[in-house]
Amino acid sequence: MEIQINNLNKSFDGKKVLKGIDLNLKPNMSNIILGKSGCGKSVLIKLIYKLIKQDSGIITYNSKEEVDINKFAMLFQYGALFDSLKVWENIAFQFINEKLKPISQLKEEVLDIMFNLGLDSENIDKYPSELSGGMKKRVALGRALFKKPDVIFLDEPTTGLDPLNGELINDLIVKVIKEKKITAITITHDIKSALKTGDQFYYLEDGIIEVSEKCENLLKTQNSKLNSFLKGQV
Repeated sequence: MEIQINNLNKSFDGKKVLKGIDLNLKPNMSNIILGKSGCGKSVLIKLIYKLIKQDSGIITYNSKEEVDINKFAMLFQYGALFDSLKVWENIAFQFINEKLKPISQLKEEVLDIMFNLGLDSENIDKYPSELSGGMKKRVALGRALFKKPDVIFLDEPTTGLDPLNGELINDLIVKVIKEKKITAITITHDIKSALKTGDQFYYLEDGIIEVSEKCENLLKTQNSKLNSFLKGQV
């Protein structure tokens, strides 16, 4: 799905958070949103996801302003798993709740997802409390992928993970985007993750897109504001 953003503005209590944002998020690509805390990254994601409404400006999805948000999925920063539900129930939660498919079919599809994410089938009936941090993140990613989204939003996907599990999640993100042909939009402070998983990055500061460039050129930037940000993160 291609997402086009033109002159997007958003304020809260009279304070401008986003100031005339223009973006073209191309289909089947990994787009990275970088920026300091409070710069408007989360607000931008909420606007694209239609969780809140912009003050002005236009967002189009494949050239249309209307979109079925069921085509969107979110990987939350801390997974947001349900502690009282088993792994398979967490992954298939929406489909169980809406009774969209037989339980036997859902379990088979969950096992396929788990296999693709490197999760052993023996974990299917475990609870989140029985899993490591890296496994919880993979279960959360599985839940996001289970609905077969056109667009996936990733909120700090490597936060709270050790380097080994962080690298594993990065590898899975790259694999998923390529195999499933998904448009990915990621918020991250992890520069290594951005370089590994991203195609295009956008650096946001004070509500403005300061830099838009290919991720392979991130560390070559001549922009002083972005350089200052990178020095604090790398």
